[in-house]
Amino acid sequence: MQLRQNTLLLVLQWCVLVCSDRLQDGDIQEHRLPCVSNETTVTCSLSEEALKGFQTVRLEVLVGQVAEIHFTPLGNSSGNSTPCFWAQRETVSMLPFQLFTRDRGGVYPAVCSSGSSNHSVNISVHIISPNKGPTIPRIQIIEKQFHTVDFKCVSKGNPKPTIKWYSGDKYINKEKSCTEERNGGEDVVECLLEGFKYQSSNTKCCATNLKGEECSQIYHYDLGHSKQITEASQVLLHPGQSLVLRCTIEPLKHRLKWYFNNTELRGVRSDYFDSKIEYFSIESVKVQDSGKYVCKSEDGKTKSTQVWVLDKDLIDILELKENIIIKETEKDKFCVQVQVRSHPKAQCHWITPNGTKVQCDETQHLWGNSTYKLCNPEPGQYQIQLRSGLKLVTRNMSFCVTDTPKVTIHQHQDQVTCRINSFQPDSLSWNLCPEDADCNSSALWIERLEEHRLYPDSGRFCQKHIVISKPSNELNGHFVRCCLTTLDGQHCSEAHLFKATIYSTRLIVMFSMLVLFLLLVCLNLVYCLRKKKPGYTTQMQMIQMLGPSDNDYTYIDFRDFKYDQRWEFPRENLELGKELGSGAFGMVVQATAYGISKPGVSVQVAVKMLKDKHQAEEKEALMSELKMLTHVGHHTNIVNLLGACTSTGPTYLIFQYCCHGDLLNYLKNNREHFYKCLADAFNKDRFSGLYQNFQRKRNSSQIVQSDDISYMHMSPVMKERDALLSTTDTDVNDELFESEDEELQTLTYDDLLSFSYQVAKGMEFLSSKSCIHRDLAARNVLVTRGRLVKIGDFGLARDIENDSNYVVRGNARLPVKWMAPESIFKGIYTMQSDVWAYGILLWEIFSLGVTPYPGVKVDNTFYTMIERGFKMEQPYYTSESVYKVMCRCWALEPKDRPSFSKLVSFMECQLTDVEEQLYYNTGGQQNSDSIYKNTSVTLELVEMVQEQDACHPSPVDSSSKPETTEEDTVRDEAETNETGTYF
Repeated sequence: MQLRQNTLLLVLQWCVLVCSDRLQDGDIQEHRLPCVSNETTVTCSLSEEALKGFQTVRLEVLVGQVAEIHFTPLGNSSGNSTPCFWAQRETVSMLPFQLFTRDRGGVYPAVCSSGSSNHSVNISVHIISPNKGPTIPRIQIIEKQFHTVDFKCVSKGNPKPTIKWYSGDKYINKEKSCTEERNGGEDVVECLLEGFKYQSSNTKCCATNLKGEECSQIYHYDLGHSKQITEASQVLLHPGQSLVLRCTIEPLKHRLKWYFNNTELRGVRSDYFDSKIEYFSIESVKVQDSGKYVCKSEDGKTKSTQVWVLDKDLIDILELKENIIIKETEKDKFCVQVQVRSHPKAQCHWITPNGTKVQCDETQHLWGNSTYKLCNPEPGQYQIQLRSGLKLVTRNMSFCVTDTPKVTIHQHQDQVTCRINSFQPDSLSWNLCPEDADCNSSALWIERLEEHRLYPDSGRFCQKHIVISKPSNELNGHFVRCCLTTLDGQHCSEAHLFKATIYSTRLIVMFSMLVLFLLLVCLNLVYCLRKKKPGYTTQMQMIQMLGPSDNDYTYIDFRDFKYDQRWEFPRENLELGKELGSGAFGMVVQATAYGISKPGVSVQVAVKMLKDKHQAEEKEALMSELKMLTHVGHHTNIVNLLGACTSTGPTYLIFQYCCHGDLLNYLKNNREHFYKCLADAFNKDRFSGLYQNFQRKRNSSQIVQSDDISYMHMSPVMKERDALLSTTDTDVNDELFESEDEELQTLTYDDLLSFSYQVAKGMEFLSSKSCIHRDLAARNVLVTRGRLVKIGDFGLARDIENDSNYVVRGNARLPVKWMAPESIFKGIYTMQSDVWAYGILLWEIFSLGVTPYPGVKVDNTFYTMIERGFKMEQPYYTSESVYKVMCRCWALEPKDRPSFSKLVSFMECQLTDVEEQLYYNTGGQQNSDSIYKNTSVTLELVEMVQEQDACHPSPVDSSSKPETTEEDTVRDEAETNETGTYF
């Protein structure tokens, strides 16, 4: 083994020195490397038979992609491949992958091993930019002789944009002078237009490619009003766009000048027949260019426009009526209009009551203002969605169709009741006429107005019904009508004669008091039950920031989102098995799913469900969780959703199954197999197993690679379910993994770093989706084969009433020892509060499952310690650099904590350093300096781990820090023997 590694290194060093020289001779033919690419990774295949001597292969990668090359030896019928190792150009280090930035194109030597021999190949790397829509064109005014001008339009994009000129709304179909050049992976196109013929109308330049279209225009102002041209009273721009203003007047003798905030500007003069024209342009505007621009002539005529340079996307709804009532006779010819001011121009959609998304009809667009309409809407709740750049605004609107109100009156025992179906009545009244009077005369009817309340009518949207009652003794001996007055007039019921039986007032009072007493008892009982047992909500939530402060956010409510039926899995194809975990609201059971990945193939899954006796609100919360998970998407390091059963029976959520349970118990159960120092493992004759384990990790995409995820749109078709299952225990190589797990029980520092890295990757993905976990801990992280870990949410199936980690605070049980100060004391949960919990999770990992803050009871002393910045001591099994990162995660100010992206980079560097040192040791090198030098650690990460005061002792007095008690030791041992709740 040592001889083989030495040989590989010698070949690599020789290749770095020699191969690039041979490339300069020009005698090597370049071939394109067959690759499969996604947003983050490009994976290429290379066969031994394709290598003939030293030849060059071409590789095209996007900026920021990770490239891997897999090598298939000659005569390998099984198709198994091994990774080729890249040679860095700066150093002689080997990696099975390479991350390419914009400046890292060129020729890289690589070494591929076929088992018996090594092959060298030169990789010619070409960095390309991803497809982009065209930039907003910049228009420039080019001054020529004899007071004439040309217009230049410049835009860039990938693929190359096409530039078209328009005069008003008419396309100028003529030859244009255009030039093209390639700059930074994008095509830059410049086109000139002779301006002489197009100086009397609005002139526009548009750039178009497959990714979209962007336009800019010359804003035209006519002081003589000789032509009817619509002029912009305001202009909206973003920094970097161009501004071109044109002012014209007749006759030619009058001079023109442009002014900005009463300061004269230097423009460009142009003459057009008997008109004088003055241009003013700014090639790239700034925020300070906002203001009032005025064109003045010598004879005192003026035109002005207000220019706004916006540093953020803008959406202002100028006119929107949220509740609209339509008469039945006007329904078929009714249109609602919404006026919007936006920049860039807003994209508008309607969400209909049945969930269908419909594009808005645009009736007018005048620079920053647009009018959108919807005609002949059906009654119901609508939503309008407006997107401008990165800004999204939604508003709700309701449409109601009214018909003739229906008024009815009847007597029940000693109450006279009036029922009315209507929308917004103006007033309600009882009309009374004495029994012995001539009630045909309207003058004898007495009107008594009544207060009323509106109640929704379940039978019809927007319809309201009103119920008012009156004791019949007040109406005794009268003809009675109930009348409703609206804008359309008065609508009355038929007249009824009432005669009431008079009951004892004392009896009525006693009966009323009894009913009130029973009502108070019932309300108090309901309140106590609700206070004792809060409703189920999922821990993981998706948030939407509303402002710059940490507490200016809201949870996204998925109850109104539509469930995608493509996730539905046939209930009859699911065979439930043993219970894996149970809590106050539900349970998780192991199950067998037939055909969830491929027809005829059964897969072990985990099914999450509510208990038999559950409330409607709990089912609604579970459905909201299902909709959120379909919206979040897939990642290797989270427990992924595979499907659901929602119709004709209990609601089931189907997840990936992880065979090794939760990470907390996994660490505790493997404490005796841990070796902090690699030399200890070597001395225990475990070198062979460790090295095989190391090689298996390097050849997999689970740990070492900086971005091992192939992101997939969450449309749960059969192929995607198969892809999800391929990262779990249902892999076709189950027997291989099982044998490896049985043989390699040794737990090393490398594994602890791997767990930390994988959790950081999962949390990085969730934070990119604006998801917060709120209960990140080792008990909520699962372990599956190959030591792959996945983050889950197990609140439904966890018995928090009997779990000592959840402490009563207020009216809820909370995992206080894992919570950030702002979450404990202010109830604020953000991505940065999850970073605090990640620091506690790191402490759990590197203490091999010890409960955080050992010996500390959760009381007022504990809360005081947290407020004053107390930090736990360094765990025995961690390094100084990792401990400093823990302390950075425990910064009192959320803004001082690192992001998950930085944590991923740091853990990746730590993991790479450890694995390269192991690889160096296996090669038998005597030099104490590793040949592997990690060049991807940014200065910011270095400062993060080198900061000297990150882990200063807590300001809390030593007397306030309790020692570890025997009770804590007994509890820790008891927790080790518990069966974890897991999928």
